[in-house]
Amino acid sequence: MKVNKYIGIMMTAASMLVASSCTDFDDYNEVPVDANASAELTLWENISQNSQLSNFKKIIEKVGFNKELQQSHFYTVWAPLDGTYDAETLLNQDNATVLYRFVKSHVADYNHLVSGSVNERIHALNEKSFNFEGNNQYLYADVPVNTVNLPSRNGVIHTLNGAATFYPNIYEYLFQRDGIDSLEQYFKRYENVYLDESNSVVGPTVNGKQTYIDSVMITTNSMYNTLRARIAHEDSSYTMMMPTNEAWVKAYNKIKPYYNYIQTTIAQDLDGAISATNIPTTTTTINNTYLSDSLTKRAIVNNLIFNNNDRYNRWVEDASAENTDTLLTTTYNALSNPTDFLAQTKEKVKMSNGYARIVDSLAVLPWEGWNPEIHISPITNAISWTGNNHVVICENPNPAKGTFEYGSLSYLWVEPTSNYAKPELDIKLPGVLSTTYNLYCVIVPANIDVNDSLVEARPNQLDFDLSYCNEKGTLAQTWTGANHTTSSKHFAVKLENDPTKVDTLGVGSITFPVAYRGLGEKMYPNLKITTDFSVFNRQMMATYTRDLRIAAIILRPAEMDEYAATKE
Repeated sequence: MKVNKYIGIMMTAASMLVASSCTDFDDYNEVPVDANASAELTLWENISQNSQLSNFKKIIEKVGFNKELQQSHFYTVWAPLDGTYDAETLLNQDNATVLYRFVKSHVADYNHLVSGSVNERIHALNEKSFNFEGNNQYLYADVPVNTVNLPSRNGVIHTLNGAATFYPNIYEYLFQRDGIDSLEQYFKRYENVYLDESNSVVGPTVNGKQTYIDSVMITTNSMYNTLRARIAHEDSSYTMMMPTNEAWVKAYNKIKPYYNYIQTTIAQDLDGAISATNIPTTTTTINNTYLSDSLTKRAIVNNLIFNNNDRYNRWVEDASAENTDTLLTTTYNALSNPTDFLAQTKEKVKMSNGYARIVDSLAVLPWEGWNPEIHISPITNAISWTGNNHVVICENPNPAKGTFEYGSLSYLWVEPTSNYAKPELDIKLPGVLSTTYNLYCVIVPANIDVNDSLVEARPNQLDFDLSYCNEKGTLAQTWTGANHTTSSKHFAVKLENDPTKVDTLGVGSITFPVAYRGLGEKMYPNLKITTDFSVFNRQMMATYTRDLRIAAIILRPAEMDEYAATKE
């Protein structure tokens, strides 16, 4: 095991800790009336004179805590009896470790007297929480209590037939466990240690600088805040998957191709467009190596932590809870393969605030982890030419015509501005990664509403063109897949919808060589949708509608469709 480098993480001054179960403050601080002479002695004097606590005495003296037990501050001490624990090992460890892990696990603020039934959650000086419970026979941290209520002038002593087991919290364990250095180094980058001046004991001013006799240091980490996971807090309960170095490298190499960036990326600037054929371009220049590395690592840690109190996750640690078919990460990613995901565990380790699971692999499905389906609905990030945009809410959809994708009842209606206008629609596609997507367009018939008097709706015949940045940093317009026709300028996909239903058209498959996610709101591929025929073609004008009614544009990862096909 690594030497504990993080003794005292999130510790504050002992005087700031509070007990949790008594209602009368005086009960904490009054020494019980007792004829026993020990009531006139300090905690340290009583421990020193007890022949059954000789090892406990040596340990306290070794770490310098004996001075604290002679002060007027009231403490409760749960003192392990000689021969019930491995004192020799503790005496050979470094003082900081023994003080934090052992001594402060057995001391709490105030008097915790026992009589009859007791059920307390004790917050020890190291901020760890231990159960103190029983009725005439008691347990502290699952260790049997030998004697209770031994009074002292500044507190009370209970003796134990053993020592409380110290469990690090999940955050502390990150910096102690061997073999997870990659994960440790990632979190270390976001750590901040600062002096808590309000709880530190002020010393003299030396050379114009304030010194402190007792410095209280606070450790925070912006990443576990970003992940919505209080893994350094003792009053929380989490499960964290901790990938070995080999598992980290494997996940990194799998995810990184999705975040392929180039130094300068180009995109069409729809907001600056003058017309459908006069769209300027915009570029952004980045440190592509840094961004790719950063987002890849973030994608790994996004799927490592689970709140044990969430209803989706309770069954993982509580066998009596209802087993669900989903795990929910603290970043709200829903993982649909919990059995496969948890099966990668090679070791499960109890923490003071949950469990750590050491894993050889991370069985996260890409579209549930870092490469989600991109679903654009309602379509508000679009510009139309020779057409008026209306976002329509269909309050009474005709069930015979099918349902809207994902239950949405809104669609974009682009209405031609005149009898000879042919609308063209440009749609921004945000958050695209460097991977292959299957593109779908959901078309709504004109008579979708049950109250619509239109008897027969005409179909659309549409062209789909896509503009995006290639690996050379120039705009490209290409497709792969079926249903494309070729002009001298680019490839175009021509499709016709079924006007009798809400029709989800499979437009085609496209591989983006360059990722856009994280480049800002002005960087995106542009999907152009136009009517295929000329407004002077009377036969086509009579057969097809020029109105565009689009409920959604969907970019579904091709691997997601392939996976679904294997489950059918």
